[in-house]
Amino acid sequence: MRKARELVGLPVVELARGEHVGEVRDVLFSAEGTLHSLLLTKATVLTASKILPKAKLHALGQDAITIRQDNEIEEFRDETGLIRSLVQGDVQFVGKEVLTQDGTYLGTVEDVYLDENLNTIVGYEVSEGFLVDLKEGRKVLHAHPEIMVGQDTLLVPADTELAEEF
Repeated sequence: MRKARELVGLPVVELARGEHVGEVRDVLFSAEGTLHSLLLTKATVLTASKILPKAKLHALGQDAITIRQDNEIEEFRDETGLIRSLVQGDVQFVGKEVLTQDGTYLGTVEDVYLDENLNTIVGYEVSEGFLVDLKEGRKVLHAHPEIMVGQDTLLVPADTELAEEF
């Protein structure tokens, strides 16, 4: 298991020439909660955002991500508007409030846990506030199909409890 925030800031290295071709700025997910791609550059007035689709990754190491050739980097297009991001997008995970369906505040999402193959979201790291984090540590919300990812909140069933660790 790996936290998605660990990927942000990693350099992307092309194996054919051994050159750095970018740096991960954000992690993008499909609406179903699977890893979609890595955002390398944000769009500007003159250029489109650049992404590295998950299928084009050669290896995802602790210190760098490798690809075979730099032509595997693509322009980002989200025609459906369903792509979610970790930290920077219109619909992002970090900073979202976690609320139960009966209106109980559980905390704020600080990170996303991915499975061993970096395919699917398996949980969320939740902060209950700075002082609670210092005293007790952050908690874990295990992913399950009943979680609804909204624009501002993660809505969970009323009986949801946060775990101490994964």
